[in-house]
Amino acid sequence: MRVAHLVSHPVQYYVPLYRELAGRPDLDLTVYYYSDRSTREFHDAGFGRAVTWGVTLLDGYRVRMCPSAAGAEMGGGWRRPNWDVVREVRRERYDVVWVHGYNHPTTWLAAAAARLAGSRLLIREDQTLLHGRPWTRRALKRVALRALFSQAAGLYAGEESRRHFLHYGMPASRLFPARHCVDNRAFRSRAAALAPKRSRVRAAFGISDDAPVVLFCGKLIDKKQPLLLLDAFSRVRRNRACWLLMAGDGPLRGAIDAQAREIPGVRMAGFLDQTEVPSAYAAADIFVLPSARHETWGLVVNEAMNFALPIVVSDRVGCGADLVRSDWNGHVVARHDVAALAAAIDGLVADSNRRRAFGARSLALVDAYSVEACADGIVAACRAVSGGRAGRSGAPR
Repeated sequence: MRVAHLVSHPVQYYVPLYRELAGRPDLDLTVYYYSDRSTREFHDAGFGRAVTWGVTLLDGYRVRMCPSAAGAEMGGGWRRPNWDVVREVRRERYDVVWVHGYNHPTTWLAAAAARLAGSRLLIREDQTLLHGRPWTRRALKRVALRALFSQAAGLYAGEESRRHFLHYGMPASRLFPARHCVDNRAFRSRAAALAPKRSRVRAAFGISDDAPVVLFCGKLIDKKQPLLLLDAFSRVRRNRACWLLMAGDGPLRGAIDAQAREIPGVRMAGFLDQTEVPSAYAAADIFVLPSARHETWGLVVNEAMNFALPIVVSDRVGCGADLVRSDWNGHVVARHDVAALAAAIDGLVADSNRRRAFGARSLALVDAYSVEACADGIVAACRAVSGGRAGRSGAPR
């Protein structure tokens, strides 16, 4: 099957999936990017600095960068359409056109062009219903997405994503799992290599081996609530020896630095690229992501689980329904409840046996969220919508 995949820009998390799909004998994949910005140093507003990912993003699979991608802005919204991508998708008449998300004008135009050319349409989306939106936007989405979904099949990234598809009219018979994943093998290889060096890794962050380490990894922005985590940690730290390692950068860095001066045991690692961040996981005993909104998944949770860490997330983190089972491998707490967050951290800091048991379960659970499993779901969806032997009734034609 000839498959075109359309996505905003190269994303370090997705490249291992594209490489896996490129090796599948029943799929001929071409990936189109709307922008090439992330392939070199670029300014990331969330991190508040210039960023390079430290990994290659364009090798191991077929990439098509049309001229319009050169220097184009990343992301969705009211961007200039990539008309050359739209024209090529229609001209090439792919068996399947697989788009990522719907928040870019090129996606809508290419979807229409694909359908006119007789291609089947797949949409992979990780949006959820966890976050409130104005009624006007909800009404507009209901009309627009029902129209789009009537012409397509869906690839859901997790249970919250599946609920979102169903809410906006995608029939269950046209939904296929393509669960969010990271390169488990690569992260576990790094975990094994770093484990014997744990004391040295911690020392590099200014941390000694005398107490458990709580880790936050992400942009220091309002929606991820790093200041709430700092408050929760300070409550735990009053009664128990522990460390807080915060890996990331962003506009709240100054406020965090100022507050952290009053709290013993806080260490700021700054921005860590993909080659550096495994050291933070190796140094940690507990991983926390307390986001308040628009955390549609949280792939850092997948990464942390590959280091056998117990997980604490808020109830607004999209992966919570899939990857975190309260009192089994971690805790899900209310988004603004600093007392509940502190209690969840405190219980894990206080009990090393509990941490080890939860961490082992995290490691086992994330096995099912692998690049290979995600690729299996995408291949099955392509077969189904293109009328292959694995197809089923109800797939759009």
